Amino acid sequence: MEKIFRALPCTERQKVTFATFATFDTFTFKDNAEEWWLLTLAKEEITTWARFLEVFYEKYFPDSLREQKASEFIHLKQGTMTVVEYKSKFTQLARFVTYVIPTETRKARKFEARLDAKIKDRLEVLKLPTYAEVVD
Repeated sequence: MEKIFRALPCTERQKVTFATFATFDTFTFKDNAEEWWLLTLAKEEITTWARFLEVFYEKYFPDSLREQKASEFIHLKQGTMTVVEYKSKFTQLARFVTYVIPTETRKARKFEARLDAKIKDRLEVLKLPTYAEVVD
């Protein structure tokens, strides 16, 4: 879904709407998932993609797994990974810890801080404000 959102600009609300309709239509949400989603919407109007992911992960990923992923994220370093591999792992784990990186600037600094020292030293002087700019 997120790859589609990068290619097609849309609002946060449109992301949530598209994701839920597309998911129901392709039967990715099975059995009681659609019912859970409708009940969730009855309690709270979810208008941002970040909030949708938060609610979804709370429901479908046990606390122990989310804590494990959060710990992996907090301790993640580039190490022997390429920047592309590091970015992929960072992105994969970041969805479980939106509270650690609530803004683009904090996300950029976190990514930058765990890069290989040679790369990190070159980037720090630029003080790039967004995650996308740091990755590029």
